[in-house]
Amino acid sequence: MTLYSPWALWFLSFMPLVVLMYILKQKFEDKQVSSIYLWQQALKDIEVNTPWQKLKKNLLLFLQLLSILFLVFALSDPYLYTAGGMHSNLVIVIDNTGSMNARYEGDTRLNRAKGLAEEMIERSGTRTNITLLTVGRSPKVEIGKTTDKGEAIRKLTDIKPGNSSGNINDSVSLVRAIIKQYEGNNSYKAVFYTDSPVDTEGLNAEVVSLASDLLNASLDYISYSDDNGKLTVLVRAANRSNTLLKREISLYGNDKVLDIKDVEIPAGETITVYFEEIYTDAPYIWAELTEKDDLVQDNQVYGVLEHTKPRKVLLVSEGNVFLEKALSNIEGLELYKTNPDEDLYEGYDLYIFDSAASSQLPESGNILLINPSPGNGIIEAGAELEGGIADIAAHSITKYVENASFTVSKLKKLEVPFWADVLINVGSNAAAVSGEYRGRKTAVIGFDLHNSDFPLTTEYPIFLYNLVSYLVGIDTGGRTSYVCGDAIDLNPNPEVSEAFVIAPDGMEYKLELAYPMLPFDKTGQFGVYELIQRIDETEIISRFAVNFPAESESMNSKPNAAAAEVPSEAGNSPGGTRLREWLLGLVLLAAAIEWVVYIRGY
Repeated sequence: MTLYSPWALWFLSFMPLVVLMYILKQKFEDKQVSSIYLWQQALKDIEVNTPWQKLKKNLLLFLQLLSILFLVFALSDPYLYTAGGMHSNLVIVIDNTGSMNARYEGDTRLNRAKGLAEEMIERSGTRTNITLLTVGRSPKVEIGKTTDKGEAIRKLTDIKPGNSSGNINDSVSLVRAIIKQYEGNNSYKAVFYTDSPVDTEGLNAEVVSLASDLLNASLDYISYSDDNGKLTVLVRAANRSNTLLKREISLYGNDKVLDIKDVEIPAGETITVYFEEIYTDAPYIWAELTEKDDLVQDNQVYGVLEHTKPRKVLLVSEGNVFLEKALSNIEGLELYKTNPDEDLYEGYDLYIFDSAASSQLPESGNILLINPSPGNGIIEAGAELEGGIADIAAHSITKYVENASFTVSKLKKLEVPFWADVLINVGSNAAAVSGEYRGRKTAVIGFDLHNSDFPLTTEYPIFLYNLVSYLVGIDTGGRTSYVCGDAIDLNPNPEVSEAFVIAPDGMEYKLELAYPMLPFDKTGQFGVYELIQRIDETEIISRFAVNFPAESESMNSKPNAAAAEVPSEAGNSPGGTRLREWLLGLVLLAAAIEWVVYIRGY
């Protein structure tokens, strides 16, 4: 037991004063009366209160002293520690991954964990430092080293269910870092609430396991093949239970039912379900297990039908490692290479001529000329000039590369046509231009990349990405499937003035168009997201699907051997009982008894 306000013990000094009041002689005023027959009791009182005589037994005195004793100890705020000993620092770790949404004793594992953690906080000492962590995609400190129980419980209550995958053991290193500041192994206690095993070796820790057997089936994957508008949809369904499950799987296009199949899934196995001859003009499809089970989050899976076809690029060059490497890192491109002396074939979205002349340009497709030769049919290229330091012009293609610093040793003299905008200058000469020539997007770089240190700068791949994006109109790279918690690299078109993402619940997230562009990480919901890009008055809409990570979070996990069994208490965690309320109750009880004794004259 400890006293959190020991200064209150000074009030015990009043107890001798109460005793003194009972042993001091009381002074009475003399009065003449006709008879003392009715004053026998008064005579006894006079005898009792003779100055400094031996104190006689008095129930009222005992009750008053007891009341003072209880009151003083209540003011000193005593705290009685129970199992687990006295720990001045408490670290609580809550698993908030997708599997914690599973049903548990009429509630969810997460809610049960929050309830047990709240009990622990309430039972902790008044001066216990409380640190609260959650573990989703990564560990996060919700509140650190606070003695305010109310604030800690509010933070605990505010924890929302998560859908991402994660590893509770990722928090162990963070817990170790937190407890390094605590001296002695008994000065802290770490408690993990999870449905997964935790390696707590070397820690003064307890694991409260919330794992249990589940009756659960999941939809893990959806894909499709397209044969001239006729779709064949593949759905993978898994039985995470120990018994045979019969389920109904519905296939939707947007909100319209396309097909329904009844399936049987053996215990612990995965089956493939095919939906054939599906016709829909919906931008996305999704499948659902009709019957709810112990984990409903994995009963749906989404797929986007709006695939962006890869852009085919033909590079005509004798070999340019700088160019090939940068182009191969751009998602959404199919890069093909040919030598300058070989025949050109039609059907590519972009033709890149690197220091290569062509007697005849292709009839379709956009054009990029690098170190153009005279008579190229697009731009007038003159004799070579001495180079210098490059100056980046303000343009949507040069966005995020305005501060690039590089030198060009020599370049071709370019006559800037009326249809072109200058992107890079070297001295008074244009070194790169872009525009639309005869209905096709065209760009020209007037120097050989080998004659510059531009490829060695960090801005070079950004510039080339922006330039190719302009020429072929690539967007996010064509990937349309992710899992909850993923950080997605969105690459808006360089000409975009505004871009935002709309989540499945309708929440809108505006993207900051600045370099470096941060990944989009608001992917906690499963469903279909829309990426809206605005170029002047035009909106470009693309979609991507985010699904529950069933492969990692739908497993029917077993309790950790080192953990408690199904918890009915908060565990043997540091805690105890505040005695103030009990002592105040005893004060009131003593006062009530004293009143009864006084009234009845005992």
